[in-house]
Amino acid sequence: MPRRSADAVGKIKQKIQQAALKLFTKQGFHGTTVREIARAARVSMGKLYLYYPTKEDIFIGLVQQMEEKMEAIRREEILPLMASPEPENLRKLGMAVGRVVRANLDYWRLMYVDVVEFRHKHFIHSFQKVAAELRAYARGLFQTAPTPFHAGIDPGFAYTTLYLQILTYFLAEELFGAKRHLGVSDEEAVEHFVRLYTKRNESEG
Repeated sequence: MPRRSADAVGKIKQKIQQAALKLFTKQGFHGTTVREIARAARVSMGKLYLYYPTKEDIFIGLVQQMEEKMEAIRREEILPLMASPEPENLRKLGMAVGRVVRANLDYWRLMYVDVVEFRHKHFIHSFQKVAAELRAYARGLFQTAPTPFHAGIDPGFAYTTLYLQILTYFLAEELFGAKRHLGVSDEEAVEHFVRLYTKRNESEG
């Protein structure tokens, strides 16, 4: 019985979060009412308030749920491609970042809602955590692997900046709808980013 009750609660909360996500990413946080969320989730106002005392609690729960999902995606789809700093692997990593952005646009939309309406207070810690983890990972990686980056540039800084530059590119392409805003395909853009940051291969002259 307790197990069934926990499952039932989880399903109701999931319905509320899914409804809230659609509304928040379309109308904004302040432009959405609790009544609209309850109606879209097909639950009573009383039941919604039982699980989420305030509208911001819904938003916080949604952020936490989506952060957990993105963390799992990073571990499964991004981390395996970070084992080698070779340019070819950096290209694969760049395209994987694009696939993750494309498949999770509501995550980024919710982040922008947080930036505009909450001054980024719910997402800023996770963004800082990801950047810090990238720098720490790169420092460990380049203790044993030769750096592909230009001489005089801290490899941890270069690795983190390259990753975030590619992320920003795909956000502009997919979230803002600025298709081919650099005048090249996604593959060509990633290739150019990698070339900008890495040393020229001797075989290329």
